[in-house]
Amino acid sequence: MSDADGLQLDGLRRRNAAAVLRAVRTRGPLSRTEIALAVGLSPTAVTKITADLVRAGFIGETRDPVPAAREPGRPRVPVELDRTRHRFVGVHIGLRRVTVGLVDLGGEVVAQRARAHGAATRPGSVIARARRLVEEVLAQDGAGPGQVLGYGACSGGWVLPETGVVRELPGLGWRDVALRDGLRIDGLPEPAVDSSVRALALAEARGGAAQGVDDVLYVFAGNVIGCAHVLGGRVARGRNAAAGTIDHLAGFGGARAGDPCSCGRGGCLRAVAGDAAVLAAAQEAGLVPAGALIEDLAAVARGDSAHAAAADALLAERARRIGAAIGALLDLFDPEVVVVGGGVRLALEHFDGLVAAAREHCTLPHEETPVRPAALVGPSSLIRGAAAPALDAFYSDPLAAVRARVDAANDRMADSAG
Repeated sequence: MSDADGLQLDGLRRRNAAAVLRAVRTRGPLSRTEIALAVGLSPTAVTKITADLVRAGFIGETRDPVPAAREPGRPRVPVELDRTRHRFVGVHIGLRRVTVGLVDLGGEVVAQRARAHGAATRPGSVIARARRLVEEVLAQDGAGPGQVLGYGACSGGWVLPETGVVRELPGLGWRDVALRDGLRIDGLPEPAVDSSVRALALAEARGGAAQGVDDVLYVFAGNVIGCAHVLGGRVARGRNAAAGTIDHLAGFGGARAGDPCSCGRGGCLRAVAGDAAVLAAAQEAGLVPAGALIEDLAAVARGDSAHAAAADALLAERARRIGAAIGALLDLFDPEVVVVGGGVRLALEHFDGLVAAAREHCTLPHEETPVRPAALVGPSSLIRGAAAPALDAFYSDPLAAVRARVDAANDRMADSAG
């Protein structure tokens, strides 16, 4: 057999292993016969692949075999993900805090920590804090470096995945910060770095509100407003990794439409519908104190104080403005599904208003396109999003992780022998 034939066979084996593991993740527990039917491989091939995946600790047999339907002989023994042995690290750099955690092979969070920046927002301080939190969650879970199969990190702003550099993060005043280099930890895989919006979009497409959908538009409305397009299972980044920057969509009227944005223009989407803009309006009206968060405004709106109606009106107006932007995006991308996350998720009573505004502001017939709230919420969603690129890379070629661990073990043996 030639080298080329060997490479082709190796590539086929790796692709088949990826297909089997994805089937177990999304549909498991499954018997080997059911896996063969799901991925279009022979039972013999599936038996060999599942044996490899069991040895690697990625899947295991369930404790309760089920009888084969209408078939004599041994009961079928389904296999499922082994969620106990391997971990993925997720690091989220937010405007107020660092959130770090571990997820298992199914993408579920098993350990997490968070720490506020306080006054220490310089890149070196924040990144050092993140590294310490990674070490803490590994200790909390009892996971050793050899159990970590992937390491992902994300932040807001403009992020360059190829180099791992945060090109610009206005909320923290960062420019050209080498996030990937700063987060490296001996014994762990190299961090896969991306923007928070793209990472969250991938997490929603893989295990959230758009699971199994190939064409997903994710819109995030929080301290920043952005969107990400997952098409054919891949996140579109654009030539400069700046795709999805919709903060400065213009033409949004209203009471604060004249307020300047950071770009120097008025009426930008972020200047009227971002968290900071909504909170500024709320503080101006005496609804919340200085330093309040969007969660605090949502709590006032749900309460029974004299300010509840005014707070609720602000959140309703914000939802309509985000909806109007989504209407334009529906025309632009024509997706199968739209998923909406961020601060608007805190006031779901206004989600119907958001959807109505989206329908009103699109010109093409998108009535059948679902617009859904994000399924992943809270601090755990940030961890799942941060880990999503690393988890996705693993599922595209799980046998590469096995090879990387063998190579790392050989390197450690060579170093100790030297």
